[in-house]
Amino acid sequence: MTRRDGVAGPACRHAVWRAASKPMAVAVLAAAAVVTVGVRDPHAAGNYPTCPSIALLGVHCPGCGSMRAMHELAHGDIAGVFSLNVLVPVGLALLAWAWVSWFDRRLGHARVPALRPPVPVLYGSVVVLVAFAVLRNLPWAPFSGLAP
Repeated sequence: MTRRDGVAGPACRHAVWRAASKPMAVAVLAAAAVVTVGVRDPHAAGNYPTCPSIALLGVHCPGCGSMRAMHELAHGDIAGVFSLNVLVPVGLALLAWAWVSWFDRRLGHARVPALRPPVPVLYGSVVVLVAFAVLRNLPWAPFSGLAP
């Protein structure tokens, strides 16, 4: 993507910008979502719709508390993130890895391996999500502490 003299020309810079545009758009949208949740408090009633799982079934799903956890993350309260949903930091780390890998591949590199877990890991993740959903709805200690 450089000329023979080693200098990147306008066509090369345009190709890099075009390749980077989609990952950067996703990053901007994600940042806007975090800022929105950081500014508009999900703890206050009426700011966001009620969780469908709670409204329809009366139970906490594995994602319940994620928006409030993102609010706490936007304000730098890491302990608050873990207290609302312990799966949020894991999910964010996986999303960040997938985004960096995607961005790297869009630029024509292969320095960051793609996030392609083996099938048993995927099945294990489903088991963890289901177990987390069941345990956080149990009324007994220590499981009652998993509810947001």
